[in-house]
Amino acid sequence: MTDVQLPNEDRDPARPWLDYRGTFELEPAPRRGFPSGDVAYTVDDSMPGHWREVRERTAEQIQAAVESSASEPAIAAAARSYLDGEPDPLGAAAAFQVAAGSASLYEVSKEYRQFDSWIHEHGAEFATRALMRQFEIRIVSEHTGKVYAPTRYRPDAPAFRYAPEQPRGAQWTRTEQWRLRTFLAAQPESEYRRYRAVLEPFGRNHQQRLARAFVMPTERDWVDAVCAEWPERDAKTWQDQYQLTAIAPSLELLAAAGFHRAPSHNPRSDAVASLVEAFGADCAPLLIAALEVDTHEYIGDEGMHVVLSGLPSDAVADYLLVNLVAERTGPFARDFAELFPRRMLRALARKAPAASPSLRSRFAHLLATTPMLEAALTVAEPEVKDVIDRLRRLDGVPPEAEALPDFLASPPWKRKAAKRKHPVVEIAPLDGSDGLRWHEGEQDAWRDGDPIQRRLADAADPADVLASLAKTPNLHRALPPLTGVAAARLAADWLVRLRSTRTSVTAWLDRHGADAAAWLVPDAVGKTGKQRKAAEAVLRDAARRLGDDAVLTAAAPYGEAAVSAVASILAVDPLDLDGRKAPKVPEWVEPVLGTPVLVRGGDARLPRPAVEHIVGAMSLDSLAIPYAGIAIVKEHCDAASLAAFSWAVFESWEINDAPAKDTWALTQLARFADAGTVERLEARIRVWPDQRLSKRALNALEVLGAVESEDALRAVHRLTRFRGSKAVKAAAENQVELVAAGLGLDAEQLADRLVPEQGPAAVTTQQVQRLERAMADGRTWTVAEFRERLVAHPLLWELVRRLVWQADEPAVAFRLAEDRTFADVEDDTVDLPDDARVRLAHPVLLGDTLPAWQRQLADYEVLQPFDQLGRPAHTLTAAEAEAGRLTRFEGRKARTGPLHGLTRGRWRAVREDNWTRAIVRRLPGGGTIEAAISPGYAGGPYFDADEAQVLETVRLPEGPLDAVAIAEAIADLEKVAKA
Repeated sequence: MTDVQLPNEDRDPARPWLDYRGTFELEPAPRRGFPSGDVAYTVDDSMPGHWREVRERTAEQIQAAVESSASEPAIAAAARSYLDGEPDPLGAAAAFQVAAGSASLYEVSKEYRQFDSWIHEHGAEFATRALMRQFEIRIVSEHTGKVYAPTRYRPDAPAFRYAPEQPRGAQWTRTEQWRLRTFLAAQPESEYRRYRAVLEPFGRNHQQRLARAFVMPTERDWVDAVCAEWPERDAKTWQDQYQLTAIAPSLELLAAAGFHRAPSHNPRSDAVASLVEAFGADCAPLLIAALEVDTHEYIGDEGMHVVLSGLPSDAVADYLLVNLVAERTGPFARDFAELFPRRMLRALARKAPAASPSLRSRFAHLLATTPMLEAALTVAEPEVKDVIDRLRRLDGVPPEAEALPDFLASPPWKRKAAKRKHPVVEIAPLDGSDGLRWHEGEQDAWRDGDPIQRRLADAADPADVLASLAKTPNLHRALPPLTGVAAARLAADWLVRLRSTRTSVTAWLDRHGADAAAWLVPDAVGKTGKQRKAAEAVLRDAARRLGDDAVLTAAAPYGEAAVSAVASILAVDPLDLDGRKAPKVPEWVEPVLGTPVLVRGGDARLPRPAVEHIVGAMSLDSLAIPYAGIAIVKEHCDAASLAAFSWAVFESWEINDAPAKDTWALTQLARFADAGTVERLEARIRVWPDQRLSKRALNALEVLGAVESEDALRAVHRLTRFRGSKAVKAAAENQVELVAAGLGLDAEQLADRLVPEQGPAAVTTQQVQRLERAMADGRTWTVAEFRERLVAHPLLWELVRRLVWQADEPAVAFRLAEDRTFADVEDDTVDLPDDARVRLAHPVLLGDTLPAWQRQLADYEVLQPFDQLGRPAHTLTAAEAEAGRLTRFEGRKARTGPLHGLTRGRWRAVREDNWTRAIVRRLPGGGTIEAAISPGYAGGPYFDADEAQVLETVRLPEGPLDAVAIAEAIADLEKVAKA
């Protein structure tokens, strides 16, 4: 039994405003008969002076409207009468409307009240009539008849017009009726009833009828009329919706009007406050529904949850529980539980049975850490107690495992470790001069890469490039081919220090293997310091990849002492902390520590301390330097439950503002991810840049790249086409290149392996674009690759069978028959050896057989996925071949926009001092076509797209030229350059 005093959760139907028990102060529109209507209205005596100032500032515009031939004569006469001192409400409304549209009332007074000025002029009844007559008038431009909206740079002349029967848009928003509502709410009953007669005539249009009902919401006939016509209104501004919420006598009437959610989810909104005051907890569904719509409001630090948590509603309790993660309602669920513990217990009993394991863990944590819930449990209904009891004892989950691996039972940080000696051997590197080690075809590919890659590909001094990398790590893509001690030291430093360079460092280590260890042995056995720590990490990484013997062999040339020192480095237990701080379980993890993590086989679960030890292992692990304890966890535990727990840890970190010191909560996903993790993480990467979380998106992309699955690789490949963030797109492209290089493939070969077997139309479109690009680039496949990756692929088959292909040996063009055999233009079977190479046929290569192929595809009614046989077969003239220039284009003109558009494809701008003077297209096998232009244009988006550019020369490279590349380049220029 507990001594905690349970709060009163009962409701008073007669006083719904008492339902709200929260501490956030609500400010409803004053309502007669409710607490908000008990405050007397105070007239501001400074307003007449402010009105005189406004009239002086806008006298010219008011007079222009009075004299305008475009003004309604009756309104102009009324305005003239008011300006002469007569108590004419229509004239007062007209003059004020022109003034308000011509000058800033806020500049005159931040709390400007025209209603108070009119009270001082001719009394409250006059002010009421003038206020209501505003809704009969619109101020228009004398010249256009449209809304009068002058600016400093565009003066305008006003005119008076009557409002239409159904005014539309925000131009009809008025605010003075809020003053009148407050004024009337506190009036004595007899005076209040008198104003019914004053307001009776003002029902000319729906805006006026809404304002009339708003200022006297007690008049049920006026309110019913507004609600009845609400569904037929063409436009409903936020202000109109706010007023509707403040007049409705029942939620049923609002529902009949088609009003099913609050118009705002800002707790400071008077619409929210008015609903709570009038209907108490019954309005909770409307408040919850408002959260489903983005109203683009600035909310600040408080949200609708702060109001919801103060309402005794089952709908609120359910919402707060099921959205602990999605809407981060944890703190508000706790507040609600303190105010309404019995109601929260019943909600827990409703939601727990169907909740996910991680959500059930959060429920149990809420129970365990909220004393008021413990107290309420003693008086709960038996069926509620039963569900809560089953939740606490993890009913339906396997029992705790009795035997655990040593690491999970007692990890290194739970016991005292002996200090390790660090033998020092001072030696110099035997050989480690700077150099380059290229993969086949890589150097040529890098000539089309980013600037630092082009520098290396064009034989820049590796030492200069290393100096640039040391100063600017975000150029890390250039690291992999660099060799030598300096490159090894840079890679080692980045390995232990920079997460952002991981993919490039990993690619460098993969490429250089035992050589990397040999270059760093002197540092690894040298004096203690950061450089030694980094070198030791590389040696351990090499041993993990290649085995201890390979590393010891690499150290052998340095002598026995060095080998012995390296052996002592490798002999360290990989589970030891090795100088690192013992991990602590962060407070934000605690709600998910009850998530069941099952042992392999699923017949038992880990005890809570073992789950905490998994969290400790997660915090010691990094993408660059794996912690050995993770492997033990994965070997002993069920993969599915580990993936679920891993994601729960990440979610808990994310909803607790993602503490920077605990970013391991994101990176640990790479070790336990399944297909669901990959899918959810990719979705977050796509939305985070729009939430100003680009750095987190890039970190998550690194995580995806470290997941060892085809699902993850496909996700990274999809992100190479992501348009929401240039940084994410570039990083994804880098990862794909590095993965491909590590597999001995180019990016397109890797893409072949990642094509899904089925997918939406967008996937098919991407594959069509890839095939067309392959034709233009002259990409080839071996026959074996062609059969495996394209012909046998369910999705690609539907594309490749509608195209014409060519083989080199024997030289023959063919298509794919329905039985997936090869057939030539005469429909004879073509047999090709597996090592023959095939490519997509281009019209320029088909020569005299092109018409026959076109007829055959037409006879078979084959619709090609892209324009293959119908594209132009441009060739060089003899004169052009001899001159080395595409002379046909010299002197032609092109608009800057289309010309620059070519640089989004295979052409690249050549800039000097941020001025584009030429565009170039690289050809297969090396060399470029360069089109010099005059006068050129500025770099970036700042140029005149219609400005004419003259193509001065289009130079061809020396040597043999690829006929397809020439044909495609000519076709590109023909599209933009006029003859």
